[in-house]
Amino acid sequence: MTGPAAGDGPRTPLVLKFGGSAFAELEGFTRVARYVADRAADSGRPVVVVVSAMSGTTGRLKETLERLAPDPPPEAAAMLLTSGETVSVALLTAVLDMVGLRASPVAAAGTGLLAEGPPQHAALLRADPAPLTAALAARPVAVVPGGRAVTAAGRSVMLGRNSSDLSAVALAGALSAPVCELFSDVPGICTADPYLVPAARTLEHVAYETVRRMSHHGAKVVHTRAVDWAERHGVLLHCRPLPPGGGAGTVVGQGPPAPAVVVSARDDGLARITTLREDGPAEHTLVPAADAADRARRAHRELFPDAAEDAPPVPPKARSAYSDVLIT
Repeated sequence: MTGPAAGDGPRTPLVLKFGGSAFAELEGFTRVARYVADRAADSGRPVVVVVSAMSGTTGRLKETLERLAPDPPPEAAAMLLTSGETVSVALLTAVLDMVGLRASPVAAAGTGLLAEGPPQHAALLRADPAPLTAALAARPVAVVPGGRAVTAAGRSVMLGRNSSDLSAVALAGALSAPVCELFSDVPGICTADPYLVPAARTLEHVAYETVRRMSHHGAKVVHTRAVDWAERHGVLLHCRPLPPGGGAGTVVGQGPPAPAVVVSARDDGLARITTLREDGPAEHTLVPAADAADRARRAHRELFPDAAEDAPPVPPKARSAYSDVLIT
């Protein structure tokens, strides 16, 4: 395999997922739209774009809801908390049209994703390719809200927080796309959180199991259920930095295992440092949250003694200035 698109048929859709950090600024919608237009033109293929809410939006909506109604009906909560993705779908569709690429804005009912269970934490059952296939027959791009599905009764539900990865992977599998590209504000799958450990290495290839373990222990890499779905349906994951940034990213599949350090925050002022070696059980240490970054760097040095200590820090994450758009 020479690249993530190797083996694709000429009409197999590209499946691209953009997390909320892609839209930290309104200009992010323009950058993504132009990138999608370039990819569509270069490949001659239809494109499914899965989008998250602008960074900070879902959390801000949750805070507002809790102030008004500490124990809201689950259906009402799910309706509110998924509205951020609806905004992203509408804005990106509008900007795609502005750059000359016709796109279909897709609601949850048009994704073909069927789920059952609690409205805010439903379990994905299957992905029907028919609705998106029809949308792509009409227009070359379909913009899809991440983390949303419908029940057999037609009710819109959430697949849980941070589940846009799962939506994208499920749609890639349903549409026979061999690769699902996941774009975020980090260079790929790293051996530690680069925001805490600047010397963290970006892995070129890594096994599904390594990423599953990292996610299970609290790393904000790829949603655990997305990894499971990808492995079960034979979809490679290509975790990439946001455009126009460089870097090859990480291909997750039948690759080698890799050691890693994971930091997981707790509610009691402590943080858990987990060391994952290539073989053997996970090793956990509890430390004061204020010491987490330093202890994570020390644990990383033990795994990678030759890692560059003078690596430049990754710029801090930022909440979108427009994350209040739905409540102000």
